[in-house]
Amino acid sequence: MTKKEHVMKYGGKFSIGGGEVWTMPNGHDVHFALNPKMGCRGANIAVGFHKPGKEFAPHKHPISEEILIIHSGKGECYLYDKWIPVEAGDIVFAPPGVEHGTRNPAENTEDFVTLGIATPPQLDLYLRAGYDILEDNSGEYIEEA
Repeated sequence: MTKKEHVMKYGGKFSIGGGEVWTMPNGHDVHFALNPKMGCRGANIAVGFHKPGKEFAPHKHPISEEILIIHSGKGECYLYDKWIPVEAGDIVFAPPGVEHGTRNPAENTEDFVTLGIATPPQLDLYLRAGYDILEDNSGEYIEEA
């Protein structure tokens, strides 16, 4: 049984620091903690590890809602038409069609870590960017520590 098949049948344990890192064509690294490629059909969880000065540019999803959970540090989230200050424990919600993004201002000294949960995951956006989110992970399932 592949990893994806195992997760789809039994579930699994994942971590913020685990998963897969994919570099988008624009040079941004996207860290997938959980997505359809890993067996979760209804959501995608992307972790943003922002060093000071790092930004994930504002963008929008035509059909996905996105929940941004601020895991650690302080930074800013772009929502609709402005940047708003956020810190660990805050939650930002972007409905479909609303621009949103994240950044860690250059003057900060700490990393800024966010969890972006998109539901449903927009598979077409990933495929157009060159990431096959439906590919089956090969090998046996091994739980993350």
